[in-house]
Amino acid sequence: MNRREFLRTAGGAAGAAAATSAASGPVAAQEGSGGGGGGSGPIDFGGYLDDANGYSDSADDQTGNAEVTIQVGAGSDGMAFGPAAVHVDPGTTVIWEWTGEGGAHNVVSNDEAFNSGSPTADAGTTFEHTFEEEGVFNYHCVPHEGSGMKGGVAVGANVPRKSPAAAQAVDPHEMGVAIQPHYVGFGAVLMMFMTLVFTFYQLKYGESAHTKGGQN
Repeated sequence: MNRREFLRTAGGAAGAAAATSAASGPVAAQEGSGGGGGGSGPIDFGGYLDDANGYSDSADDQTGNAEVTIQVGAGSDGMAFGPAAVHVDPGTTVIWEWTGEGGAHNVVSNDEAFNSGSPTADAGTTFEHTFEEEGVFNYHCVPHEGSGMKGGVAVGANVPRKSPAAAQAVDPHEMGVAIQPHYVGFGAVLMMFMTLVFTFYQLKYGESAHTKGGQN
């Protein structure tokens, strides 16, 4: 191989390596990217249930059921609604049933849409309400609201959802690309560097006496 042939070959290899390195980044980013559409996050109860007993940032999906039962006086100390949050369809009847635990309770909507009346401790007591309108309806037990006895009913498919969590800081070692694709990039850069060093050596010191054309 003479000098002109070598330079032509080296240039082609460097270009191919650069293309491989550039392609690996976008592919990895596309595979790692994700995005949920609207309505895919947890139901937003306006922060009212953040300190509610038995609430774990999600509503129990009861859509498709004509009737749903919620325990009044749930939990180890009887100071919770069980489940604390439910998601139902319009027209669903929710039935609250007293367990008799935790003292006297009642069920009162925050917007006064429903009210079970005076607190009672009688096990087996029931109160029901049919939710016709879509939306989020928070409620509480008047004597124990301050103790975290709160609940929520989300009605319909168009209820508000919490915004996606803020993106986590990217590991500076990855810079937005998975570690494995970086190996391809590092290898390509190293190949280009070694090619340039070898090319410089050949241009500076000439070709070997054993190659075509002899030593310059």
